[in-house]
Amino acid sequence: MGRPLVRQEGSMVRLDQKMRPHPEVVDTEFESGEGVLLHLESKTYYSLNLTGMRIWRGLKQGLTLKEISHNLQTEFEVDEERAESSVLTVVGELSQQNLLQTPE
Repeated sequence: MGRPLVRQEGSMVRLDQKMRPHPEVVDTEFESGEGVLLHLESKTYYSLNLTGMRIWRGLKQGLTLKEISHNLQTEFEVDEERAESSVLTVVGELSQQNLLQTPE
């Protein structure tokens, strides 16, 4: 079992869990790999760097946070700790902004 990593709405999110984009969020990815998210309810834009967009793409694909971390390790040649930290940071920020939901 994975260790607790980040809180979202009073529950612990683990690396073996999946998160999904909120249905009211649309995204656009630019040629540079960076992108923007628009929350249609709040009409607020959020920008994501290359790493953030790779994490977002993994969330849209239904991958676990661990699988997303592994993809970052492979693509960017970073160690497990750094990749996990990046995933948890981005997921935490996206969750705080109501851009993610836990699958039901």
